[in-house]
Amino acid sequence: MESAPPITFLSVPIEAWLTILAIIIGPLAALLIQKYIEGLKAKEDRKVMIFRSLMANRASRLSQNYVQALNGIEVEFHGETKVIEKWRSLMDYLNTPQDPANDPNLARWTERVTDGLTSLLLEMGESLGYHFDAVTIKRNAYYPVAWNTTEIEWAKFRQAAVKVLEAEKPIKVEVVPPAS
Repeated sequence: MESAPPITFLSVPIEAWLTILAIIIGPLAALLIQKYIEGLKAKEDRKVMIFRSLMANRASRLSQNYVQALNGIEVEFHGETKVIEKWRSLMDYLNTPQDPANDPNLARWTERVTDGLTSLLLEMGESLGYHFDAVTIKRNAYYPVAWNTTEIEWAKFRQAAVKVLEAEKPIKVEVVPPAS
């Protein structure tokens, strides 16, 4: 039996063409796969950063990092239905108009926000492979009493300054004779 003639293209054996193709495509494919994996890792890192910001600032909900992390969830967790549902529920409640200074139900409102945040953090944690319980999320955050006192004092100071600047309240000036 005679062997079949080798397959050639432009007088070059097909095996040579396949080798050339592998030399060109191999590194290109490796580079594309590496970039794809880096993209997935970067997305996961952004999710973890948001989760960490929320966990680290869950007791200081006026912090810029907390607010930015909440606002980043919709983009970074896009497609993760359970997380987005918990986030939407919390955002709906947070965006309910209320006046904390004159709300007799402020404690109940704060409790519901805490429950919504806890539910969101539990779901986010599960999606990232962290397993916490609700008590850990609710109770294991440190927020010094002095920070709360300072926040309240600054809020009162800003409110008083606004009243003066908007001419709602005058500044009382008292002239005292010099001590002799």
